[in-house]
Order: sequence, then structure tokens, then C-alpha cells
Amino acid sequence: MMARVELQMSLPVDCDDDHGLVARARAGDVAAFEALVRRYERWVFTLALRMVGDRGEAEDMAQEVFLKAYRGLPRFKGTSRFSTWLYAIASHHCLNHLRARWRRPEALRHAGDGAGGGEPPAAELLPDGEPRADVLLERADLARIVQTELTFLTEEHRLILILREIHGLSYDEIAETLGLELGTVRSRLHRARAEIRQRLEVHL
Repeated sequence: MMARVELQMSLPVDCDDDHGLVARARAGDVAAFEALVRRYERWVFTLALRMVGDRGEAEDMAQEVFLKAYRGLPRFKGTSRFSTWLYAIASHHCLNHLRARWRRPEALRHAGDGAGGGEPPAAELLPDGEPRADVLLERADLARIVQTELTFLTEEHRLILILREIHGLSYDEIAETLGLELGTVRSRLHRARAEIRQRLEVHL
């Protein structure tokens, strides 16, 4: 449902050489780990941005996620894909960060900058190929609305909605990433969709 408002983000391709890069990184090859960071940094940053709604905060969180992943590499046994392992680290880091943030009395909710994806249709472009100003303003306004309404969902519902509707993970991938039963994923996603749909109807 939310994909009608926010263009779905494609996941990084789980390339065949992930395993090789991970093996080299575990052996101390910094360049190999940097290659993994480049491959997944946009996914991790976008997840953090959608969860916290603040670009600077999301950048810091993404760095923290990759630091955790680097330090945790010796414990990664390869029984799951590297991407699933990394997504689990990122997801739990976001949840823990939000819980810690909202325990602080001075914490405030931030409306996100909005990060749309994809190219606008040709009718929305200027002759030089750039999007028209009104198109950019409308897209940014819509992104802000979605981001603001996301903040009213519980952290768990927000996360599962982002993983499914924005990042495009399957139900099985979400279950594996979050360590949940498939039925729990389905029920949480159903409730999250119903809530965000109700909130967005007022604006749309």
C-alpha cells in the first residue's frame, strides 16, 4: 500500500562475491570490508533515515551499524547470507537507538527530509531533463507527510513496514532478519498497513 506513495527501494544484489569479500575482511583485508560498505551503505542509511527521520542522525547510525558489523565479523559463521546478517544488525540498532532516544525527556520527533527514489516521468521534466520545481515540491511534501506519519507507529510496526514496503524484503526475509515467526510478521504488517493507511487518507 505505501509503495503507491513512496517508490520502493531495490535491495542491493546479493552478489556471488559477498562470501569472498567477507572471508577477506575477516582475514583483515580492510579494502574488502570497504567494498561491502559501498555495496550496502545506501540500504542501511535509508533504513535509519526512515526510522529516525533525521538525516544527520541517520548518517551517524549507519556508521555505527557498519562499525558493529566490522567488530562482529569474527562471529559471523556464514550460516545465513551476509546481507541478512547485516540487515539484522541495522534493524536492531535502529530499534535500540529509538528506545534510548525516547527515554530522554528532551527528545523530539523529527519530520524526515524525505528521500524519494526513481526518475520522474517525462511529462514532469523540463526541456533540459531536470524535474520541474512544482514536481520536486510536491514530491518533497508527500515524502514529509509519509515520514511524519511513520513516526506515530510503534517502532516495531514502523520497522516492519519499512522493510516490506520501502526496502522490498519478502515475508521470509523479514522473519529471518528480525528473528520472528512468519505469522508474527504477517500480523504486525497487517496492523501497520491498516494504521498508516488510515493516517495517510487524511492527506491523500
